[in-house]
Amino acid sequence: MLFYKLMIFIFILLAINLFQTNLYSEKYRIFFKDKGTRNFYKGSALFELTKSALSIKSIHRRIKVFPSDSFVTYADAPIPEPFLNSITETGAKILLKLKWLNYVVVEANENQINQISKLEFVKFVQTIGEKPPKELTNNILFNELSSVASRSLLTIQNNDNPYGESLNQWQMLSIDKLHSLGILGDSVLFGIIDTGFRWKTNKIFQQTNVLAEYDFLFQDSKTENEEADTTVQDHHGTMVFSIVSGFKEGFLVGGAPLCTFVLAKTEDYRKESHFEEDCFAAAIEWMDSIGVDIISSSLGYSNFDSPESSYSFEDFDGKTTLVSAYANRAKKLGITIISSAGNRGPNDSTIQAPAEALGEIAIGAVNPTADSVLKFSSRGPTFDGRIKPDFVAQGTNVAFAPASINDTVMFGSGTSVAGPIFASGVALLLSGFEELTPDMISTLLKQHSSRKGNPDNSWGYGLVDFYQAALDYDIVISNPITYYNNGTQRILFKIKYSKEIEFAKLYYRKANEVEHLSVNLTKIPWTDDFYFDLHPSSNDTLLYVYVIARSVDGKERRKPFYESKEFEIQIGKNSKNIFLFKESLLNIAFKENANEIRIFPTVLDHSNELYLEINDFQEDAIDVEILNLYGTSLEKTTIIAPKHTLHKIKLKNLSNGLYFVKLSTPSRILFIGKLIKVF
Repeated sequence: MLFYKLMIFIFILLAINLFQTNLYSEKYRIFFKDKGTRNFYKGSALFELTKSALSIKSIHRRIKVFPSDSFVTYADAPIPEPFLNSITETGAKILLKLKWLNYVVVEANENQINQISKLEFVKFVQTIGEKPPKELTNNILFNELSSVASRSLLTIQNNDNPYGESLNQWQMLSIDKLHSLGILGDSVLFGIIDTGFRWKTNKIFQQTNVLAEYDFLFQDSKTENEEADTTVQDHHGTMVFSIVSGFKEGFLVGGAPLCTFVLAKTEDYRKESHFEEDCFAAAIEWMDSIGVDIISSSLGYSNFDSPESSYSFEDFDGKTTLVSAYANRAKKLGITIISSAGNRGPNDSTIQAPAEALGEIAIGAVNPTADSVLKFSSRGPTFDGRIKPDFVAQGTNVAFAPASINDTVMFGSGTSVAGPIFASGVALLLSGFEELTPDMISTLLKQHSSRKGNPDNSWGYGLVDFYQAALDYDIVISNPITYYNNGTQRILFKIKYSKEIEFAKLYYRKANEVEHLSVNLTKIPWTDDFYFDLHPSSNDTLLYVYVIARSVDGKERRKPFYESKEFEIQIGKNSKNIFLFKESLLNIAFKENANEIRIFPTVLDHSNELYLEINDFQEDAIDVEILNLYGTSLEKTTIIAPKHTLHKIKLKNLSNGLYFVKLSTPSRILFIGKLIKVF
């Protein structure tokens, strides 16, 4: 009798164990045979539904790389709702929906997954720890891709170095020079895929414009730390975000601070799982639909926690891993993808996914003097023999804002910081030239790289001179800089090219008008500034404008580039798009022989007396001018025989406020410094 009771007990335990096993949930990928129908053509229900999911900005970006009647593809079609309903009816939970490879990620137990596997529209099922089949990832570039379906206020006060310790990371790639032309990322939609972002309460992000953010790990819109996260979950992403967008004058200026940002949390610090790749892929689809122009990622995938399968070197052929396959298709859709090379160096072929992707621009790391590649920076070649990384940027002593301490600047290392530095430069090119495609950008960067004649698997093509790349490509025109003063609305553009600008013309119309009026812009001498002073009536609140500039060699450019676009300017005391970068507005990017010139006092009193101490100049005469914030000369005098002398200048009665004193000769500017009148 005892034996039978023991057998019954064992049977019950086995049954309970089997029952619990069947109830235990795991993550699976469910791949579908099709999108429910193959009837996909202009005018069909599926086509129109697919098109409606793309934003206007996404469509405009795609048209740069596709014919205007071919930018919607079958791969963009959503997964049919009946498919999704049938899966959820089993009790399984859908975590991610990925239309490009036509699958979903679900959380399900064994009973539920058995039911799902038998559904007629299901192609196959795999656990999350398996690698997606090569035949799918390798073909994502061509999967139905050929089917033809017939802001902002940023104020930087005059300062000897508004960048602080972040200056070197921008000077290395001449990004600071593009800033001086008023190119700071305006009109660019910038996506970042990372671990999370703690930005809302940090003063360094207070002028940052975030359009959307999403947590693909927990399927919500909160990208900062959540209860289930580790304490450092959002640190890495916040660091990366701050390098591009942060702003604290005298400490940190982001590389492209006037971009609009889309943030995706996909990386899980708790474990290394292929699910993070699915989240990464879902984030790219999401960002594409919103219309991002550029995506920066400092994530890498190679080894995964047991029992999940890791990648082998043979998988790093640029198209096999899930994240690389998605990066490739994103590039084909007109998105420029920047990825950190990884920190697995210095051995050869230590590059990882997605940096090894065909569609990625991979960035390695160099020291602050740019004379050596840092030891940890991952190297190529890829399995199929391509050179990686593509370029390099500063990868140590990089200024950033930490997630844990508000309004503080710290310093980081790794290709994780080099990637967003380089991505900032690419964003500035897109801000200046919105017609650029990923292939055009790649070609332009290589043409202006330090190792274009001898790229290798440590440096790639080396450092890029973004400033010269911009000037050689076309006329650089900033977005409008506008401000109101005493009844006058000044509309100013910074315009620069490798040749002299012959003329610049402003076209403007009021909100209730159709026809544009045109006026020639006036150039402020010794600057790259062209302006027009409008005297609006009390009823004028908005202007719609564009500008056309022509150089002496016949090159002509419109800003905005596309004829369908105009700038909207709010006029009056509440101008919304003011950009007062006073260092650049007055072209105060240099102080030649600054150690040999001293101006005092810098704060004028009622005597209006200014003293200049000048040493070691060869010129017989130097012009001294007092300028207001508009760059207008208020008074001018000439100093004769200035060498080794102290000069006193009696100024006119100036109103209280900020001014600039400029010293120059007919051939060059010697010095510009600030002057404040307070009495």
